[in-house]
Amino acid sequence: MRYDEKTVVQRVRRLNSQDLRVWVSEGWVRPGQSESGPLFDDLDVARIRLLCDLRKDLSLSTDAVPVVLTLIDQLNGARHDLRCLAAAIERLPESARKIVIAEYSENQNPTDKSQ
Repeated sequence: MRYDEKTVVQRVRRLNSQDLRVWVSEGWVRPGQSESGPLFDDLDVARIRLLCDLRKDLSLSTDAVPVVLTLIDQLNGARHDLRCLAAAIERLPESARKIVIAEYSENQNPTDKSQ
């Protein structure tokens, strides 16, 4: 679904229009645009809730927000990549899956070869 600014402010209780506009102008939230103004989707609303947590609950400074958002975005990207990799491994023949799992397990618990 798509939501206008007023609807987003109503849905996210800790949010006000001024903060939302600042966060959009900072590029922390990137809504779509329509003839009537910005349109926010569910992912935007989730990010806005995260921003409320960071700014209002955790009192994260304005300078720190982009750093934290970048790290969260990278983590989400890595999680997506891992899900895709796991799905690709699931599609392999069982014999190949066993080899991948064995290699992974060996590298997860490497023995100390320096002794």
